[in-house]
Amino acid sequence: MGYVIVGAIIGLLAAVVTTVAKKDAKEREEMVSNLSEEQKERLESAEVEMVEKNAWVQDAMVAKMTEKGGKYSLRLLWCNKTLNNNELNLITIADTSVTKAEKEEHDIQVGSFVKMYFAPEKTVGSVKVVF
Repeated sequence: MGYVIVGAIIGLLAAVVTTVAKKDAKEREEMVSNLSEEQKERLESAEVEMVEKNAWVQDAMVAKMTEKGGKYSLRLLWCNKTLNNNELNLITIADTSVTKAEKEEHDIQVGSFVKMYFAPEKTVGSVKVVF
């Protein structure tokens, strides 16, 4: 009986992960299809500047921005030239946030290009906008 319960829990978790991954993939495809050729070219030609072991800075574009209190949640589009995974050499999504003051000071809008710090091995602060 215990194996059945454990199996059901694992199956449920796998279904949730698969559903979320499909939703993100669909959203990424939609965001990328709405880019102009110039925006795609800028993302695809972005220089990758290694700043630490397994951490870098590169251009990204704000694709979606949602106000949440004193912060803005950002969905950034960037071209993966570093991580050897199923999105290598593709434009993909990263999530981060900026304060309301940073948004206003740097005039960040949907469509703005920003410098993105990316450290995939970190659990906190793995993606942030750098000024």
